[in-house]
Amino acid sequence: MSASIQDIIGKLKGVLLDDVYFYTVLIVVVGILSFGLGRLSVEEGSAVMKPQAVLVAQPAASLASDAKTIDTQPQTAENSKLVASKKGTKYHLLTCPGAKQMSEENKIYFNSEAEAKASGYTRAKNCKF
Repeated sequence: MSASIQDIIGKLKGVLLDDVYFYTVLIVVVGILSFGLGRLSVEEGSAVMKPQAVLVAQPAASLASDAKTIDTQPQTAENSKLVASKKGTKYHLLTCPGAKQMSEENKIYFNSEAEAKASGYTRAKNCKF
């Protein structure tokens, strides 16, 4: 009987050792794939994730009524609240560090967050709105 118990224990050890290697490799592969997918989901600077402006068609009657509410002042630093870079994808408050680092020739000014979002920009995470 002791021989059959030793055979069973030997087979059990073989299965456990093979499974340990299999599960170790499986966990490492799943971890690497999860990390890669996580990085892809938050990577906004890539050309694939760059936001584009979306144009929405409106009836002519609503365009006429909207014309009364459009601000006709040119957008400058004096009458704007937000700024973005022509080369970037984020908008900032004028007081944010990111806004201060932009060169003047690359700045685009916005009066509201809706206006900046409509132009394809997203809020900078380091600015407190």
